[in-house]
Amino acid sequence: MPILLVGLNHTTAPVEVREKVSFTREQLAEAIPKLRAEAGEGVILSTCNRTEVYTIPDDPEEGSVRVAKFLAGSLNGTGGGVVHEAVLAPYLYNEHGLDAARHLFRVSSGLDSMILGESQILGQVRTAMTTAAAIEPLSADVSRLFHSAIRSGRRARDETDIGKNALTVSYTGVKLVQRTLGDLSGLSVLLVGAGEAGRLVADALVSSGVGRITVANRTAARANEMAVDLDAEAVSFKDIAGAIETSDVVITAVDHDEHVLSVQDVTAAMKSRERSLFILDLGVPRNIDPLAASLDGVILHNIDDLALVAQENLNGRQAAVVNAEQVVEDELGRFANWWDSREAASVIKDVREMAETTRMRELDKALKLMPGLTDEQQANIEAMSRSLVAKLLHQPTVRLKDPAGRPYLQAIKDLFGL
Repeated sequence: MPILLVGLNHTTAPVEVREKVSFTREQLAEAIPKLRAEAGEGVILSTCNRTEVYTIPDDPEEGSVRVAKFLAGSLNGTGGGVVHEAVLAPYLYNEHGLDAARHLFRVSSGLDSMILGESQILGQVRTAMTTAAAIEPLSADVSRLFHSAIRSGRRARDETDIGKNALTVSYTGVKLVQRTLGDLSGLSVLLVGAGEAGRLVADALVSSGVGRITVANRTAARANEMAVDLDAEAVSFKDIAGAIETSDVVITAVDHDEHVLSVQDVTAAMKSRERSLFILDLGVPRNIDPLAASLDGVILHNIDDLALVAQENLNGRQAAVVNAEQVVEDELGRFANWWDSREAASVIKDVREMAETTRMRELDKALKLMPGLTDEQQANIEAMSRSLVAKLLHQPTVRLKDPAGRPYLQAIKDLFGL
């Protein structure tokens, strides 16, 4: 099973590294063809907590080198400058074969997320697959891998409690704000971002009873729409810096490859304030210049600071984890059986084609040595040769079609030189 995974996530790399190899939706449109050219067919899964590349290379070792080189040379994030391979290497993990498939199944099932059981990742896995397929149709192997992972994710949520009362990154972020500031009912929040993540933040803020919400978004219509739904105020994206002055909390959740707020923007806003400012940056790449954390009165957190709150989400949920892991292993077994059956079918086809080529060649030789045969006699000899080949291959074919006979696959290929 030549599946290869090369990637990094929240457990192996801090946000300042992850943001350098994260892909916005716009960047994926250019990155996937580049990946195909440099490392072969593949799917890129890029979220706030991970960037992973799944491919099926001819040579896994060479494929690992090619994918690492692709990641290092593709993006620069908000940090600027292409990442050197040697700098990126310590943060990368490589998985091959069934281990790579298991990793994807666990990701899809919410078992490898910072927030255990969070629901967004299942949709992100599906989007990664459809985005790659829209550029060029995926092979049956890659398509089946991702469809199986998605089925594993659905089953884990339907059949276990892994997704029960699970938080999202957005809800966890609001919990972090509450943990730091306490009651939010009298506070004013500026929310930058009206996409899916921003909408989830808004829902969490409403549930927390926050005093006032102001919404900003690159697309003004979206900000206005959300503001109407929330009975909030909308401001122009270019007026964000000014809106900070009247806000107690700023939460950003924008899919953007440049800083939304520079340290100069935050500095200017703080000059007219007499109180501290809490900023939660949920963007990857980061939306806020990290230098803003050095300013007096500014409390700046990013997505990696959610880890403590996320850890609490694990408490008392071990039974759900065990059950979800069993679903993953069940789906992994189904996928492995499909993969083996597909390989068995290919071997059977190759053996039969080789046997038929040999039969026809030897039959032709034999008939040339017997020129006096009638058409009926020649037909009888040909029928006998077909029957002989079919009978010789019957038992091996039956054995290879049976999962118990799969260990013979390599032996058959070696014996027949396939």
